[in-house]
Formats: sequence, structure tokens, C-alpha cells
Amino acid sequence: MDDRELLEAKYTAPSGKEFVFLWEKSFSKNTELKTGVFTFPDRNGAHVQHQGGGAVSFTITCIFNGDNHITRADEFEAALYEKEPAELQHPVYGIFKVIPTGNISRENDLINAVNETHITITFTETITDDPLNLETVTADELEKRFDEFSEAAAADFAENLTIENISEQLQIQSSLETQANLLNDNLSEIAMADRKRNTFADFITSINELKNNIKSLTGKIENTITTGLNIARLALHIMKMPSRIFVDVMEKIKGYTLLIKQITNQFKNDPIGVNNIKNAFLSTRLVLTGAAASVACGAALGIAATSTETANETNTADNEKKTSNTGGGVMSRETAVEIAAQLKELLNVIQDFEDKKIEQNNFIDTNANAHLLLIELVHDSINLILNVSFSLPMRHTIKLDRDRNIIELSAELYKSVDNYYIDKLIMENNFNIDDIEIIPMGREVLYYV
Repeated sequence: MDDRELLEAKYTAPSGKEFVFLWEKSFSKNTELKTGVFTFPDRNGAHVQHQGGGAVSFTITCIFNGDNHITRADEFEAALYEKEPAELQHPVYGIFKVIPTGNISRENDLINAVNETHITITFTETITDDPLNLETVTADELEKRFDEFSEAAAADFAENLTIENISEQLQIQSSLETQANLLNDNLSEIAMADRKRNTFADFITSINELKNNIKSLTGKIENTITTGLNIARLALHIMKMPSRIFVDVMEKIKGYTLLIKQITNQFKNDPIGVNNIKNAFLSTRLVLTGAAASVACGAALGIAATSTETANETNTADNEKKTSNTGGGVMSRETAVEIAAQLKELLNVIQDFEDKKIEQNNFIDTNANAHLLLIELVHDSINLILNVSFSLPMRHTIKLDRDRNIIELSAELYKSVDNYYIDKLIMENNFNIDDIEIIPMGREVLYYV
């Protein structure tokens, strides 16, 4: 290292406690490249998008030596469990805001290094308060892209449906009826939570209309295309409605994830007959992609609305009248990022299911347009979530070192004793009447700033 002197190796935990340590003779630094590789079952090659650099990580073996090396190693290991960003002063690469990731590996060599404890850990650099600069869309543009996807998905279903006899008619009607029931079972409770509008009534009406169209589906070409379009549009509309209401976003994710899981389990085995296999695939893909598109777009719009509301709360004196677009609880930066990761995983599950079915049955997939529109919609939704997450509060936890009064605690944590912030503390921590008077020493307190 000729260009600069080595820095002292030091880790500063979120609690502020510092740990100085020795290190092994070599270091490594890994930088992920953000690339998207999109393959199509009926085409060779892949479409690759390069989106810049991703996570930067440093794997270090931290060495504690001397008479109290075990105690210091214990304290260091405990500090790695603290959840907020920490600071790493790396001997070679500089100072970074980091989060410990991966596994903690601890070694005590009782023969060759009796007075040493080695802890190997990977630190990953994290973005903190710098705003992201992702290419993103507005809420209106996202809704427009959802509509474009919906029309492409509905056309793909209706134009490729093939019914040549009464047996095939009954088979596809049975599949669609099962899927309609799964839509009702998994999404009706979410729709019911919207008490300010008539979402639930509209939901039930649309379910009944969907089932009536399924019953009227026949093998006549004109009927197949017209009724197929109606069925697809109604199914997509049914999936869209609950995704747009203001309820807890994580509960939405759970509902749609369960729907996707049940659909993939229900239709993992193919029916008998070429047309029956193809029709079952078309109806299943319609519901799977519609569910992913709906929940991705709905989650992004809900979180974007919450971030706007959070900014307004900061600038208004009438905080007590504010409500949350998340429908309960606090939408934190960490939760928003977790939701973005879950949406990407849902897309992967659906793509894996489709690819397996297409390969297994030697389909010639003509759904490239709807497929690309779905990928763009989910990625745009994720980018919007990540962009707005930096205007959301971060989750913090402190452990009280003495008995505290809720008013003084609110003043310390939120820099305010307004009823709005005191109520936030009470709700976020489920304080009871005794806690409101005196919060005991040792209690962990959650807050968002």
C-alpha cells in the first residue's frame, strides 16, 4: 500500500459502541453488477440490461487478542445483531455506512492462537440518506402501464383459447370456476376492509358476473373470443380492486402471495388432451400474471401515497388529523425495501412456473408482448417503491437505561410533545395504562424517524 497509510480497523455499532480489532493479512472487496437477464422459451439467446453497480461488500476476519479477548468478541458479536446502519473504518478501502450480512463465523484456536478470537463477517455498504436516482414513473403512468398490460393479457387469453368439443368446454369452465373461487377466497377479505367505498360490493358483483360469463363460454369462435375477453377483463378487474385500497400493504402481499401459491399448486398437474393443457395454461397464466401486476402496482401506489403523506405530516401543525395510507401501522424505509424484494420474488415464482409448463408441453409461446409488459410493470413498481422509500422514516429501537416518562421520551425521540407523537409512541409499542405513567428500565422502545 504505497498510495496511503492503512487506517485503524474499527467498527462503530448503531448504539455508538466502538470496536477496534486486528485483521488477517489480506482483504477482499466485492461489487455486484446489476444486470437483468430475460429469456424467452421460444427464442434462443437472452435480452440483457445493465443497470450499473449493486451492493459493495467487504469480508473481514476481525481478530481480538489479549486477556479479555473473549469478552470483547462476545460484545462485538452482540453488536452485529443491532439492526440499524453501522460505520466500518476499513484499513484499506476507507469509511462506509454498512449492515452486517450473511453468516457470523467465529473461531477459537486453542492450540495455535490461544489468546485470540477470530470473527469473520461480511459488511455490506448501505445507502442511508442520499436520495436514489432511479428511473421511475409517476402514479398515473404506472396505472396506464397496468391498463396496457391488462389489455395485452386479456387478448392473449381470448385469442389463444381453443374449444373444439363439449368435453373441452366443460374442462376450461371447470378450471375457470376453480380460479374464480380462489380469487374470492383470497381477496374478498382485503376488499371487505375498505369501509369508505363500495369496493366489497363491487368485488362481489364482479365475481358473480365473472361466473356468469364462464357458464356462457362455448366453442363457437365468436363466443370464445368475445366471452373470453369479458372473462379475462373481469378477472383482472377483480384482482385490481383489492390492490388499490388503503389497507396494510404487507397484508395485501400476504393475500396475493397465498393466491399465487394456491393457483400454482392447484394447476401443477396438466389435464388430459392437447387443447385442455393449453387452455388450462392460458387461464392459469392470466390469474398468476394478473395477481403479480395488481399487487406490484397497488403496493407501489400505496407506498408512494404514504411517502407524500409523511412529508405533509412534517410540514403541518394539524398532525393529529392525519391518517395512514398503509391502513394501519407505520410504513418504514426497511419495510418498503422488504416489500420491493418480495415483489421481485413473486415475479420469479411466476416466471419459473410458466417456463416449466412451456418446456414440459413444447408450447410455442406467443405472449411476448404481455410478458414484457408485466416485467416492465413490476420493475417500474419496484423502482418507484425504492425511490420514495427515502422519504419514509427509518425504524429504530432503544433499550431504556432507566425508568422514563412518556412525555420526556417523546421529547427526546421525536423532538416534540404534541399529542400526535405521544399517541404514535403508545400505538407503536402497545403501551398500557401503567406504561403511559412510567415506562420501566430495560423496556425496548420502537420509534420511527
